Amino acid sequence: MGFHRRHLTKEILLHTYTSKGMDGVKQLLRGGDALMYDDLFCGVVVEMYHELGESFDMTRSWKEIEQTILDELPN
Repeated sequence: MGFHRRHLTKEILLHTYTSKGMDGVKQLLRGGDALMYDDLFCGVVVEMYHELGESFDMTRSWKEIEQTILDELPN
């Protein structure tokens, strides 16, 4: 049994969102044993994702993650 690391970049998150929507982003974030990233944008998204475990309003939390992604997409 292996340890599955998910390497995230801003480009990967934005591409996943534009091609698969929030369901794709959820799958991406949930798909690894560890989330690795090097940029601030991914750090913000991953931190928001980790706060989901402490949130009673998961729908609002996912919408906040989605809005963060939308803010980075070109118009």
